[in-house]
Amino acid sequence: MKRNFIKQARLVLALVTISAAFAACNKDVLNKSDLNGVDPGIWDTESATTLFLNATYDRVMPNWPTPGGIHNTSDELGNATASILNGTLTGTGNEIPDVATGNNVNTSNYFWIYRCNLAIDGINHGALSADVKAKLKGQFFFLRGYIYFNLVRIYGGMPLILKVQSPNIDSLYVPRSKSSDCIKQITADMDSAAAMLPATWAISTDGGRINRATAAAYKGKALLYWASPQFNPTDIRSRWDDAYAACKAAYNQAVADGFALYPSSSGGLGNLWIDETANNKERMMWRTLDATTVNPTHGTNNENITRPISETTGGGGSNQPTWNLVTAFPMANGLQPYLPDGTVNSASGYDATAYWLNRDPRFNQTIAYNGQIWNLSGKSNRHEWTYTGFLDDASKASGTGFYCRKISNPTISAAGAVYNTSTSGGSGMDWIELRFAEVLLNYAEAANGAGFLAEAQNLCIALRQARGFTAAAAGGNNYGMSVVTSRDLMSAFLLNEREVEFAMEGKRYWDLRRTRQFEKLTGKQRFGLRLAVNSPFVAGAKPTTIDPTKTYLDFAPSATTVRLIDTLNVLTDKRNYIKYFTPTIVSIEPSTAPIINYPINYYFYPLPSNFLTSSPLVQQTAGWPGGSFDPLQ
Repeated sequence: MKRNFIKQARLVLALVTISAAFAACNKDVLNKSDLNGVDPGIWDTESATTLFLNATYDRVMPNWPTPGGIHNTSDELGNATASILNGTLTGTGNEIPDVATGNNVNTSNYFWIYRCNLAIDGINHGALSADVKAKLKGQFFFLRGYIYFNLVRIYGGMPLILKVQSPNIDSLYVPRSKSSDCIKQITADMDSAAAMLPATWAISTDGGRINRATAAAYKGKALLYWASPQFNPTDIRSRWDDAYAACKAAYNQAVADGFALYPSSSGGLGNLWIDETANNKERMMWRTLDATTVNPTHGTNNENITRPISETTGGGGSNQPTWNLVTAFPMANGLQPYLPDGTVNSASGYDATAYWLNRDPRFNQTIAYNGQIWNLSGKSNRHEWTYTGFLDDASKASGTGFYCRKISNPTISAAGAVYNTSTSGGSGMDWIELRFAEVLLNYAEAANGAGFLAEAQNLCIALRQARGFTAAAAGGNNYGMSVVTSRDLMSAFLLNEREVEFAMEGKRYWDLRRTRQFEKLTGKQRFGLRLAVNSPFVAGAKPTTIDPTKTYLDFAPSATTVRLIDTLNVLTDKRNYIKYFTPTIVSIEPSTAPIINYPINYYFYPLPSNFLTSSPLVQQTAGWPGGSFDPLQ
């Protein structure tokens, strides 16, 4: 059983309930002044303050993103929120409700900010020792900065509230601050956190707590956002200089503190999400989950919804990679299979039919495809099949022709894959929000933006070497860098590299927004791969009358024989593949909205109406009905 400090948050429920009761009586979602809701004596006791902190972690730390949720919709997976992908937001109501879906402890970001402000002030005035105060306050500074970071990248500048409000002293009507001021505050909070936090925590007792390198990384990440086209469409170079300095410092701090890329010799991306031991030096920020009955409310059903339905308990149907993602992976020689104009890159050696051959080592660790060995449920020599009519998964076949294997634990049984909030189960796989690979790629992107192309190239080479690219296969192309010879080409390369490295990890949506590349998908489609079974082969259930001229794939001819597909190898010889199947690339867009449409005003979403009405000073975002707030300032 994993030690989950967040589960201790349940023990502080009485404190939360007192505070929530006060907040529920206050109609202003910005006003969280509650000087008497929590006994000030808790700040004199480390254990009580830690419980309050754990409850704050429980609400603030990110969890597995909903496949196709508002902030997990892109061209990489089959699930999608239609209003995001099809451009149908109206800017009215509560369409993008992140800031507050209600006014209580579970639904308001400003309630969480209030908790951080209350704790920082309380700890300052408490009787704890200086070193204990520092490690506790450092975590609250990070959590406050992290909340603001997420709000600002969604909406632009937000009201900055940095202390516990008093109705007798403070104005409870707070306008939106400029985005620039919010970025400054976020970086200040991260600086404070980094100065107070330890290099690492013991995984056995405190796994998942924030460390100083993660705080430094989020300072760099905030400044990278500020330098990127979402906030910086005119490419002000000084912002890139600031981002470069911060991202480089974060990278160096992480290296000094022992963080590193997970080695290909340990399984690379195929094992990175499974290995939750201290040996995994790539994990930097994560939410600890488990699959035990001791803590059933802190689990995940991701295993059950991601696998093919035949290896679940009524699951399947989610986290299915698109053909768009499949073709984003480079070849083993480091070159892209397709040129920017959509034609096959002949120099890459790519075969559009045998698409799986000679690919980036991360390809087979991320994508499950037709005919591949994927030993789910502890089975041996289990083939994954996605052809049309495949009997085992006919009740819920993959909508794209692919499954995601990176975020799945193959040792779990089909019955054990399902998660129940009362009895637990599932994989209990931790959600990793920040990996060292992202710190490296943030540094590379900032270096490129600041004009240090060679530095960015060397970082990308280091990542690819760690992921299993070999000098024999990729060295001649300098691991793909031979064609990345300018700032613009490196920007395009890095966006693609992030798509591949963080495939199905909820990053693609954010990267498309940050780089203002989401609008480039307008008029395009998401695609899947459909495999028709060629005659005389037949897929599906055993017919009442056997046709002797047909060869049946999905059932055994007799009790003493095995199914043809259980021994069939179609991957080592393309001729065998096309003997059995005819591949067709098909759109997976619904007929009601056959193309992607991402308007440019989507880079800063409208505030929900329940938040707007909380204060007459809060302006709606420009570009939306009644909006006048400029998020670029």
